[in-house]
Amino acid sequence: MRVAGGWRMNEREYQIGALRVDWAQGRVATQFAVTVPTLPHAIVPEPGGGFLAVATRPGSWLVRADAEGRISHRLSMADEGDRRTLDGHVIASLDGHWLYTGETDCQTGEGWVSVRDARDLRKVAEHRTHGIDPHQILVDAQGRLVIANGGIPRDAAGDKRDLERMNPELVLLNPENGEKLGAWSLRDKRLAPHHIAWNRPLAGGPVLLGIGLQAEHDDPAKRRDAPLLAVWDGKELKVPSYMVAEGYAGDVAAGPNGGFVLTAQRANRIVLWQPQEPAKLTTIGNVQNPCGLWPLDDAPGVAVGGGRGLARWHPTEPAGMLRWPEGMAAGNHWAVLG
Repeated sequence: MRVAGGWRMNEREYQIGALRVDWAQGRVATQFAVTVPTLPHAIVPEPGGGFLAVATRPGSWLVRADAEGRISHRLSMADEGDRRTLDGHVIASLDGHWLYTGETDCQTGEGWVSVRDARDLRKVAEHRTHGIDPHQILVDAQGRLVIANGGIPRDAAGDKRDLERMNPELVLLNPENGEKLGAWSLRDKRLAPHHIAWNRPLAGGPVLLGIGLQAEHDDPAKRRDAPLLAVWDGKELKVPSYMVAEGYAGDVAAGPNGGFVLTAQRANRIVLWQPQEPAKLTTIGNVQNPCGLWPLDDAPGVAVGGGRGLARWHPTEPAGMLRWPEGMAAGNHWAVLG
């Protein structure tokens, strides 16, 4: 297995790169590493074995690495006038011709999505996200954009402020003209949609979007007891389970039986939700500081990036975990390249 990610090396240097993982031999080795200016966030695989990497918010860069670690394209927000910062994620259109990046206006805090030519990262169009603090963006089966507007007011450094003004919302957007096709929100305005993932539905089962929630209540007890997951079926946005998991989902990914796996990062747990038992969150692993997830083998299993190493969970096979290479402090997200 090859996995791509971002990390801090020896407490000094930010890097992106690819690792070779040999579960049978119990080894993780660095294939290549490239230094980047600031902490990386999302990693998105591309055809041919390369990937895109985006800076953590407030982000100033986006790069493309090929399968051998050569940087073929770099985007600096300074080249576009430093009017906006990147919010950590990028996604390709269904046909692969366009890339969509979530961004924040430095002056107003308004959320935007830029449409970029996938060949050279050049911006060709832009649309409002109809909210603030956009984080992850996905594309649905019709090519429309589903945007997780976190709704958290932030200052120029990306730090949270004025949380009583939070207005989180899930927005459906036409990428061709920016038309807002729909919007959904939870009753509790202190629950921000953070990371999102499509399920792999069973035959005849519903297509669902899993939404990892970020609780921002002033009361620590309310944050601790806040739900971890919301689910959207294209019509309604619901919280199916109120089982306590410390109110912060590091990531969400497709899981078995049309469900989702989530990392309860602050609770050091990996949990499973399935639509057959919607009120239940099942703990399937305990990992220190788990965050990034990536589905394996058509979604029965997942790879999990943790504070100390890379874990693997599968419902019918033994779980495993391997330590990161020496000196590496893992970033938030990882992706399997093959």
